[in-house]
Amino acid sequence: MSASDVIHSPAQRRRSLPLAPYLEPNDSKLQFDQQQQQDHHGNHAQQQPRTSMLIEDEVHGVIELQSHIQEIVAHPLFQRLKHVHQLGVIPWVFDKRADHTRYDHCLGVYKSAQDHLRAIERNSHYEPKLPDWCRQAVEIAALLHDIGHGPVSHTWELASHHEFDHEKNAMACVDTIFKDALNPELVSLRDEGGGRGVQLIKALILGCTEMLSFPMLGHTYIFDIVHNRRCGLDVDKWDYLRRDNKRLKILNSAEMDFDDVFLQARISPDGQRIEYRYADYHRIYRLFEARSLLHVKAYQYPLTCAVDVIFSKAVQRVAPELFNIRSTDPKWLQLIDDYVLNVIERDPLSRYVKEPQRIVEVPSNDSSGSDIIRVRRIIPGPWELMKSKDFALFGNKRNKRPITPCESPTIVSKCFKLQ
Repeated sequence: MSASDVIHSPAQRRRSLPLAPYLEPNDSKLQFDQQQQQDHHGNHAQQQPRTSMLIEDEVHGVIELQSHIQEIVAHPLFQRLKHVHQLGVIPWVFDKRADHTRYDHCLGVYKSAQDHLRAIERNSHYEPKLPDWCRQAVEIAALLHDIGHGPVSHTWELASHHEFDHEKNAMACVDTIFKDALNPELVSLRDEGGGRGVQLIKALILGCTEMLSFPMLGHTYIFDIVHNRRCGLDVDKWDYLRRDNKRLKILNSAEMDFDDVFLQARISPDGQRIEYRYADYHRIYRLFEARSLLHVKAYQYPLTCAVDVIFSKAVQRVAPELFNIRSTDPKWLQLIDDYVLNVIERDPLSRYVKEPQRIVEVPSNDSSGSDIIRVRRIIPGPWELMKSKDFALFGNKRNKRPITPCESPTIVSKCFKLQ
């Protein structure tokens, strides 16, 4: 380890890089000083960049950031993610320990992409080798895949009636980060080959090869890494299932035994996709089962859904204009969880977000009125999610273990009274 390497504890990590310039959440004007952002980049240009930096992560142990990745992480748009909860309202109403952020998750997906890519290369010895600029694009796409999330993550999209799209918003974030780029590696991705590097990063985030104006020439498999539209096995899911469960402590180690799905996979002989072992088929099912269980027991737990509804109503009534803010707006950096919580304090409903114990379940057949919140969700079973996926398998088919598929959905139908 060189003298320039630094290991940060989880507590230190949140102040290891300069925070995005932002006003306190009680500033209702959401003003932003453009000069502060210019000063941030001006000062950054004068600093001597370290070759690498080590960050301690609760899931991955140590994550190494090269200088060009450090520049991205130091950007105000990425620093904003420190103030956006990964699990939306869950840390307020379900489990205060689950207060990890999109910042943590994005760093974890970056590391997961590195681990997955190294594994498939090691397992397949595929030729031709992946060009360095493509490797950088995969890693940066993993790092920036959630850069466009609004406050309280997916709850914001629900509250906006899905008018807000975090992936579409991410495209503008990527453009801004590369427009501000100073590191030669980032400038090369932006300027060389007609901007092919940035184009590939955006296409990988969306999982859409059609966005490319050039052929991948035997490396289309990288589109299965960050956002796998083909079968859903991607490093985004690999990180969030591990990270969320580490905080929520819902599933045991046996139920979370699916790492080999990613670590034993390989590149297909034609380079078009990633293939998974027959011997790991039961682990693929286990991954989808883990996802389904976390939806039932946390993500779409009845009380979580009720607070989602309450939060959404409060924002819609008090400040619907916030849903129109996008990353190109200077106000975007201020649009974080605490700011929105402060804004909706003007609505009496907001008290239930902070005091969920006042939301009491009641029988659904004899309750009506403005103080009643009804929740209905249909959560697909793991087999329902998995059976329609297009998996490419390799190895000895006899090693494919039998599974007991659960196809039945979980029906959530609850009624709550606001006290």
